[in-house]
Amino acid sequence: MAIPLIIDTDPGVDDAFAIALAARSPEVELIGLTTVFGNVSLDLTTRNALRLLAYLERTDVPVVRGAEGPSGAPDVHGEDGLGGQVHTLPESDRGAFGDDVVGFFREHLTPETVVVAIGPQTNIARALDAGVEFPRLIVMGGGLGLGNTTGRAEFNFWADPAAARTVIRKGDPVVVPLNLTHQCVADAEFLGKVDPVLSNLTGTYRAYMANRSENTGIYVHDAVAVAEAIVPGTLKTTTHLLDVDDEGALVDGNHQVEVAEDTDWPALRAFMEQRLSV
Repeated sequence: MAIPLIIDTDPGVDDAFAIALAARSPEVELIGLTTVFGNVSLDLTTRNALRLLAYLERTDVPVVRGAEGPSGAPDVHGEDGLGGQVHTLPESDRGAFGDDVVGFFREHLTPETVVVAIGPQTNIARALDAGVEFPRLIVMGGGLGLGNTTGRAEFNFWADPAAARTVIRKGDPVVVPLNLTHQCVADAEFLGKVDPVLSNLTGTYRAYMANRSENTGIYVHDAVAVAEAIVPGTLKTTTHLLDVDDEGALVDGNHQVEVAEDTDWPALRAFMEQRLSV
């Protein structure tokens, strides 16, 4: 039986790769996308989710509009969130399926459902505070002694530190941190093998990376987290005692958290290339 999957997302270029990976994987039943502010504003993340699903011919998948907040990554993802290329995706002839994310979780969570949160953790924290229990929660965020927005804080946790703290303390998540995702680079060769519409979204992100390193590709942070939902055991985890500080940095604490620390990247890369090709 296919694994029911909900993705909480702020598309976002690497979110687009993650959504496409899920949409094109028969191992999962994509139940819905819940949107959150982050890489760009909530209006744009919601629009991007709808247009991505239209391109992927998955208009059966509802999009639920979630939490608003400050956006902040145009230098990575472009002003539209998709590298200035949202116009290459088809217009969506539908709107969001309401804005009650907590209610959507309550209605659709079963003991088999996996939720993958690949943006700021605001929606997830609100659901936890409302008493929602997630059977399996995978979170892309944080870093062990590593940040990408400050020296210590990763963007998703930095964008709403209080929400990230709630998720670490109450959500029993599997955390997929920068320490792992920085090992997973979709380089020029990778991007040349996948769907050219998806690859075309990466120009701003690639320029950002090239200005800071010799890296000619992008980090596929979010797709790494979604891959674990599609094929459980893709990522190898270790238990850490952690918390989140007011900056959004993962720090030593008293809460047991499963942290993904390793994967067979060549095998995972081949899996992604196959699923993301046309």
